[in-house]
Amino acid sequence: MAKYSSGLDGAFQALADPTRRDVLGRLGAGPATVGELASHFDMALPSFLKHIRTLETSGWITTKKSGRVRTCTLRPAALGAVDDWLAEQRSIWHGRTDRLEQFVLASQAELATRSHDSDVVTESLPHAPPDRYLDHRLDPELDLTISRVIRAPHEAVWNAWADPRQFEQWWIPAPTLCRVREMDLRPGGSFRTEMSDDGVEFVPHITGSFLAAEPLERIIFTDALIENWRPSERAFLTAVMTFTDHPEGTIYTATAMHRSQADRDQHEELGFQDGWGTVIGQLAKLVEGQK
Repeated sequence: MAKYSSGLDGAFQALADPTRRDVLGRLGAGPATVGELASHFDMALPSFLKHIRTLETSGWITTKKSGRVRTCTLRPAALGAVDDWLAEQRSIWHGRTDRLEQFVLASQAELATRSHDSDVVTESLPHAPPDRYLDHRLDPELDLTISRVIRAPHEAVWNAWADPRQFEQWWIPAPTLCRVREMDLRPGGSFRTEMSDDGVEFVPHITGSFLAAEPLERIIFTDALIENWRPSERAFLTAVMTFTDHPEGTIYTATAMHRSQADRDQHEELGFQDGWGTVIGQLAKLVEGQK
């Protein structure tokens, strides 16, 4: 990091003041005179000139005097140096999180292998699906996840999702009944289910839209959107389901992503592990019984 130290210290110190950040924002539209810039701020000119000198000393701007007029110009090289440093930090942290993901995935697979009869593996650690056009990194403070080894091939587990008649048999904890109203398994497709305790009166359960449907690999849906990407009236979660190879069949992982820690905690208190664990168990019973 030594190669960055001398210039970056001044650059970041200059950015610490809102007036100087505002000046840089205005110069982003093009060069301006000191008088033009000062007119936007409620301060004496000598005080404003101190900000200009700080920005010039730190390398953010250059100034040029012509007669009695001094013109300020943004210096792109300063932004490049800061961006290079930030890119290096992103690379370091992405590398760390990638290694953490590899560790977690390996741990999940090992735990799943050991749980031949115990079935459900619950984790509060990150689980990331394959890198596709929609990627996510699980935040333990916002999200919940649960995994299970299902002793059936990918095709069987996938079909239990894709076939509405099979889906209705496991999606909601028994004895509550499920009815699929719409399941357009494609990005932007509608996803709408209902539930009933008596089989006569059905009430809404999930109303949302699919964000991704990658056959045999991943399904993502959200209740923040409805069909054709239109915003919904309420948003609580985005759910990611992944299907991963396992020597005994398929590791099925379900992740619920929330917009706030309060929503996450509420979902956990409402029985995420029990509820989602139950339906995954019902899914396993359905497809394992098809052998």
